[in-house]
Amino acid sequence: MRTKRVEKFKRYRRKKIRNYFLFIFVLPSLVLAIGYLISSLIILPVMNG
Repeated sequence: MRTKRVEKFKRYRRKKIRNYFLFIFVLPSLVLAIGYLISSLIILPVMNG
C-alpha cells in the first residue's frame, strides 16, 4: 500500500513539474515565434508596399 501511494505521488509530482516547464518555457517561446512569423510575413510586407 505504502509503495503504491509513494509512486502515485511521485508520478503526480513529475506531471506537475512537466506542466510548469510547459507553461514557463515552451508556451512563451511558441508565442514569440508565432508573433515573429506573423510580423515578418504579414506586417512588414504591408508596411513596405
